[in-house]
Amino acid sequence: QCLFWRYTLLTLSPNCTWSLDTSTILKWLILEGYEVVCFLADVGQVEDFDAVEKKALALGAERMIIENLQKEFVEQIVFRAIQCNAIYEDRYLLGTALARPVIARAQVRVAEKYNCNLLSHGCTGKGNEYDTFHYEKNLIHRSLTEPLSQVRFELAFKACNPSIKVIAPWRLPEFCEKFQGRQDLLKFAAENNIPVSSTPKAPWSQDENLVHCSYEAGILEDPDHTPPKDLWTQTVDPLEAPDKPLDFTVYFEKGLPVKVATPDQEATDSVELFKLLNKIGHDHGVGRIDIVENRWIGLKSRGCYDTPGLTIARLAHVDLEGLVLDSKVRKLRDQFVTIEWSQCLYNGMYFSPEREWLDEAIVSAQKGINGQVRLRAYKGNVYVLGRSSETSSLYSQEDASMDSLDTFSPMDSTGFIAIQSIRLEKYGAQKAKDGQPLSQS
Repeated sequence: QCLFWRYTLLTLSPNCTWSLDTSTILKWLILEGYEVVCFLADVGQVEDFDAVEKKALALGAERMIIENLQKEFVEQIVFRAIQCNAIYEDRYLLGTALARPVIARAQVRVAEKYNCNLLSHGCTGKGNEYDTFHYEKNLIHRSLTEPLSQVRFELAFKACNPSIKVIAPWRLPEFCEKFQGRQDLLKFAAENNIPVSSTPKAPWSQDENLVHCSYEAGILEDPDHTPPKDLWTQTVDPLEAPDKPLDFTVYFEKGLPVKVATPDQEATDSVELFKLLNKIGHDHGVGRIDIVENRWIGLKSRGCYDTPGLTIARLAHVDLEGLVLDSKVRKLRDQFVTIEWSQCLYNGMYFSPEREWLDEAIVSAQKGINGQVRLRAYKGNVYVLGRSSETSSLYSQEDASMDSLDTFSPMDSTGFIAIQSIRLEKYGAQKAKDGQPLSQS
């Protein structure tokens, strides 16, 4: 969620809407003389949008702007992530990072529309995501990870509109001095008639969008602490998933998912298609991970991620590429494009020349990725049952058959092995001459 005010703009989190922290920041800004325009990006999170608008106006904001960015999010960024098999450190599918560019870009659009010349956010100086505050003994404990969200947002702001300045309240000495603990926030709320929820906060931070939900900080900062059962919101416990598996099919054109079909329903609209994949993953417990990742500045951070739909889509896409993508193109893409594109998103470099260049390479590599993959979801896993393509001719059943010698003769291997072994023969001879025969290594 984002709050814009004339001369300044504040960014707040989906799922932390109008927490004590965010409400305090909004009111504090108004008292400091800023005219506030609030903005909320709908990127698929569960949110009471009417309540959000009502409270924004009640607290004194001039207006509340809510934009549905789900289609933009899926088609422009999530689908590109699927095309390049985006992944960070072999496990994280970048669910949080993928949403940041569309949110930041929309913030700038709204700021320009309402003549805001400053942007801001509620990220802490050390917090990984938005309001990662956990109240313990009247002290505000900030997760000691890196300021990754503010980096992602502020880099995007500067690229999308270099003339708009950025201010972060939690980096202002006067703000931090005034609000040193929960009691300071509660006192300010009471003095300014700010409603305070009596609902206890979960002992971890949470960030949700259409792709995934992340859970970090608090009790999860102990990497050996098993996440409580009620933490996971996007997937059922695999042990409690249905005993009957679900078979379904994902269809691709140019590497993009274009249809998902189950025995009971089909989806072809981009957002509805992704929601159907999410439902399949949710119902069968697919897409949970619990990892320790390396943040940009070198600190390690523990995160739990629920990513049902994207986990399924990525697996299906990777499998189809095995059938229809040229081996050398795949090797180059995997070694360079996938890693670098994922790094760009993770580090907040979406609006950069290198990301644009990488996008061109991704699109080029995906021209022939057409076909369908049949899958089965069952108790926390998704399995490939088969794949096919009506347009690709790279796979030849006749060439691969053990029962046919018409297109490929085993005798052809003799010359191939002889050529490939020249370098190795020379290397082996040199090692023997040096008294280090490889047979004795």
